[in-house]
Amino acid sequence: MAKQKVAKFVVPATSANLGPGFDCLALALNLYDEVEMKLSDGISIQVKGEGEKEIPKDENNLMVASARRLFFEAGKPFPGIEIKLKKSIPMTKGLGSSSAAIATGLFGANELLNSPLSRDELFNLATHMEGHPDNVAAVFYGGFVIAWRENGGGKAVSFSPPSDLKIVLAIPDFQVYTIRARSSLPLVWPKEDVIYSLGRACLLTASMISKKMDWLPSACSDRLHEPYRGQLIPGYEDLRKAVLEAGALGVSISGSGPTVLTFLSRNQEKIQKIMVDVFKKNKTKCVTMVVKPSPHGVKSR
Repeated sequence: MAKQKVAKFVVPATSANLGPGFDCLALALNLYDEVEMKLSDGISIQVKGEGEKEIPKDENNLMVASARRLFFEAGKPFPGIEIKLKKSIPMTKGLGSSSAAIATGLFGANELLNSPLSRDELFNLATHMEGHPDNVAAVFYGGFVIAWRENGGGKAVSFSPPSDLKIVLAIPDFQVYTIRARSSLPLVWPKEDVIYSLGRACLLTASMISKKMDWLPSACSDRLHEPYRGQLIPGYEDLRKAVLEAGALGVSISGSGPTVLTFLSRNQEKIQKIMVDVFKKNKTKCVTMVVKPSPHGVKSR
């Protein structure tokens, strides 16, 4: 009897927006979910780590729905799936957990079918499922990505950010759901705010590509979404000011929050302490984590 194929791969966390790059800039992080997947007669999901008690273990699981969608796109009947997940990406914290789940289902199912879809096709399908291309672009291509919609589909280009760039994540112990974060935004913005953020988004892109990190403190500033989403994160403006004064290279809300992302090259322990202390002052517990950009997206292991 032929040995049943098992897809083994890793999926990175992602941070979108990075300040002014609302829905179009993102970064893959070296924080990974580890996955094993194989075909089955039914649905079997085993989760260890983040969200192991909360993640659905049935048809309602986003990984299962994504795998089913891949089989449909490939013109194959879906028999069922067995998934073993060692999860490190926190859920509903602004670190791309839903994009990681979509990528898990699509990439894993595609591997089990001997890759009928290209990576670009997987990304485009994930964009349709997620509704916006930034996080899924980073999860499929890795590095620093610029993503956009064109003719109804997703497009993206990836660059290698500075390899020595350190990132501190401050992850508070509450959740901000994307739908709530989006509902906090105005329907229209003043022209001056749009121009301000467009300039910063261009500067952030130039900073990442040219690896000129001294541009980041200005480049991460935003007027389109952070002034509104920041109100959902206790002490965010105080935290931002304090870490910049301590030498941070840039600060932003990660995705829709509540995780706060800080770029730095020095004073790591001092900045971690500041972030914890500011949240504590605002009666919020948080944990910090030091990560780096991931040079790759989802890939076999």
